[in-house]
Amino acid sequence: MNKSAHFNTRILRTGLWSLAVAFLAAGPAGAQVKSAPAKLTLPELINLGLEKQPALAAARASLAGAHSGQAGVSNMPLFARLFAPDLPVRRQQAHLGVTIAAAALEQAEWETRYAVVRNYYSILYAREQLKVIKSALGKLERAKADAQRLLDKGVPDFKITKIDVQMMAAAIELVKAKEAEARTGILKATAALREALGVGLDYPLDVVEASLPEPIKGPNKEDLIGQALANRGEMTQVSTAQQVTQLEIAAQSRMLFSPQGRTFAAASDIHVQPIPQGVANGEYRPGAIGLEMPANLVGRRSYRVQRASHYNERALAVVDKAHNLITLEVEANYLKWLEADEKVRNLKKVLPMTIQIAEDVTKRFDTGHVTGEELLRARTLEDQVRATYNEALYQHALALAALERVTAGGFRITALKE
Repeated sequence: MNKSAHFNTRILRTGLWSLAVAFLAAGPAGAQVKSAPAKLTLPELINLGLEKQPALAAARASLAGAHSGQAGVSNMPLFARLFAPDLPVRRQQAHLGVTIAAAALEQAEWETRYAVVRNYYSILYAREQLKVIKSALGKLERAKADAQRLLDKGVPDFKITKIDVQMMAAAIELVKAKEAEARTGILKATAALREALGVGLDYPLDVVEASLPEPIKGPNKEDLIGQALANRGEMTQVSTAQQVTQLEIAAQSRMLFSPQGRTFAAASDIHVQPIPQGVANGEYRPGAIGLEMPANLVGRRSYRVQRASHYNERALAVVDKAHNLITLEVEANYLKWLEADEKVRNLKKVLPMTIQIAEDVTKRFDTGHVTGEELLRARTLEDQVRATYNEALYQHALALAALERVTAGGFRITALKE
C-alpha cells in the first residue's frame, strides 16, 4: 500500500472511531431528555419582572425621550436666544423634566416589584391551602373507612351508626369541591404572576416551593412615613414639577413684547402620570389632584406672569396633597400589618390546641366511643384553624410587601439577586 493510501485509511478509521464515540455518548435515538426548567426564587422573579415588564419598557422610553428633549434644547445655536429669550429657562425646565421621568421609572419599578411579590405570595398561599385540603381529605377518607369497619362489627356499645358513614361521605365530597377550587386558585395566581412579570404562556414559569414569611419585629410607623416621603417617586415628581411651574414665571417675564407666550406644556404632557380618583363606596380613599398649565398664556407680560404664578400656587398645593396622601397610605398599610401580625400570633397559639383535640377525638373514635359527628366537629375545627392561619400569614405577607412598596424600599423584605 502506498503512503497516500495508508494516510487516507488512518483518516477514515479516526473518523469512524470519533463517530462511534459520539454515538455512544449521545445514547439511542430519541433518548435525549429535555432538562426541566429551574424553579424560580423570589429574587429571580423580581429580576425577571424588571427585565420584561412592558410598563417598565414604556417608562424607560419616556426617560429616553426626556433626555432627547433636554439635548435638543441644550444644543440650540447661540443666535436662537434672539428669537427665544426664554431659552435659558427652558433648558432648566428640560433638565428637571429628566428628573421627573427618572422618578416615574423608579415608581414603575416599585409597582412592578410589588405586583411580582404579591402574586408570588398568592401562589404560596394557594399551595398551602391545597395542602390543608388534601390532608383533610385523607383524614376523612380514613375516618369513613374506620366508621364502616366499626359499623360492620355490629358491637352494641359502639356509637357509630350508618348516618355517621353517610355524613363522612358527604363531607368528603364537599372537601373535594374545595380541592378543585384551591387548584384553580394556584392557576389564577400563576396567570397573574405571568402578567406582572411580562412573560407569555410559552415561558416555562415554575415557582420554587417556599413558606410564607413569619411575623417579624415591628417597624416604626414614624420611620416608615419618613422613608416614604424621602424615597417615593411620586414625591420627587410633584416636587420637581412645582419647580418647573415656578420657572414658568421667569420664562413668561422674559418674553417682553409677545401677546402670548408658550409654556413648558406646549412641548410636554404634564398629565402623563395617572391621577388616582377618590373612592367612598365601602372603602374611603381620597384622590390626588394634578397640575394645570395651558400650552399658551395670552396677554401682556404682567398678566401672563400673574397667571403663571397662580398655576405655581396650585403646584404647591399638589405637593402638599401628595405629602398627605403618602402619609395616609403608609399609616393605613402599617395598621393592616399590625392587624395581620396580631392574628398570626394568636392563631399560632390556637393551632396546637385544635390539633391535640382532633387527635384525642380520633383515638376515641377508632375505638367506637365517639360518634362520627363529634369527629367531624373536631376535624373541621382543626382544618378551619389551619386554613385561617394560612390566610392570616398570607395577609401578613401582603402587608409586608405593601410596606416595602409604599416606602419605595425604605423598608425591605426582599433583596434583588446581585
